[in-house]
Amino acid sequence: MTLLAEPSSVVLARDMVRHALDGWAFGPDLVHDARVVMSELVTNAVNAARGHEIRVRITRYEGRPLLECWDPAPALPTFTDAPVTAESGRGLPIVAAYSRSAGLRPAATGRGKVVWALM
Repeated sequence: MTLLAEPSSVVLARDMVRHALDGWAFGPDLVHDARVVMSELVTNAVNAARGHEIRVRITRYEGRPLLECWDPAPALPTFTDAPVTAESGRGLPIVAAYSRSAGLRPAATGRGKVVWALM
């Protein structure tokens, strides 16, 4: 799904995850965790590419949900050790904590990157 890199897209992406995972009959705990992870992936994309298009994809890999978010910004997200009181900076640690594995790769088009999480 293509979305505009605006804060309201985070809600749409979370709803997309719920709809897909409910349709595949995943349990409520996994649906919750996947929604949290997609929120972080899309929030990072919105912050990196505000006003541009971003893309989210939900598929299955080896029977597990695979969440992906593409944005056109060349800058790579960084894993920071943000204090508990910080208003931002904990997105990637949250993704790492909730997912089985996560990473990023350059986009196939050569423009931007895809950040992914296998639940």
